[in-house]
Amino acid sequence: MRFRINDYSVSAQDKGWGHGWPTDRSADMARVTADRSGVAVNLHKGVARLADLLLDETERRGYILEQHHTGGFCCRQIRDTGRPSNHSWGLAIDVNWTDNPAGRGPMRTNIPPWMPRLWARYGWYWGGLYGGSFKDPMHFEFMGAPADAREMTNQAIANGIGTLPLTAADKQWLKEAVRDAVNDHADKLFRWADHGGGDPPNPSPAGHPYNHEAILARLDALERRLPP
Repeated sequence: MRFRINDYSVSAQDKGWGHGWPTDRSADMARVTADRSGVAVNLHKGVARLADLLLDETERRGYILEQHHTGGFCCRQIRDTGRPSNHSWGLAIDVNWTDNPAGRGPMRTNIPPWMPRLWARYGWYWGGLYGGSFKDPMHFEFMGAPADAREMTNQAIANGIGTLPLTAADKQWLKEAVRDAVNDHADKLFRWADHGGGDPPNPSPAGHPYNHEAILARLDALERRLPP
């Protein structure tokens, strides 16, 4: 992560997500569905796959979402501040808000202790940890840059986060990941050739991060998650 997850001195705009509220970013959203409950929310495409994995893992561990009490993208300001909410970028999700109301004073929440730790591992900060008297335990928000979201998504996949067997939506995400892996490898090898002259070595030199063995291992890891 390029930013600390509890550092609010840098806005999502400054991290590379574009303008938030009052700009309407609805065209940047993707639908994310939790496998067990079927709860669906709209989140930014850049964090959608990561959120999908984390929601599935959250429900697999026993915390189930409620459809009419969970939400994501909303083009709005932080209440009474004139500053855009991370919801306006689609970088935040509120879960089971009747059980986890925002407010001052003693915090009421049914969020299990492991859940903020799980989400924090992949760049999401929990509103139940806000400093001061105001707490927002329904709220989780991604605090990194777009590049961080890609790295955290790859890390979550490598760590096996998410439910199995995979749904049709999961399979589509993984097909796209396989495609991106192939394109990434081809791009790196072509750059090698462009800058070094001649054809890329075959096999690529051992130990190089984009050698053939590395990309085949990456593809194998992805394909093992695709059921026959």
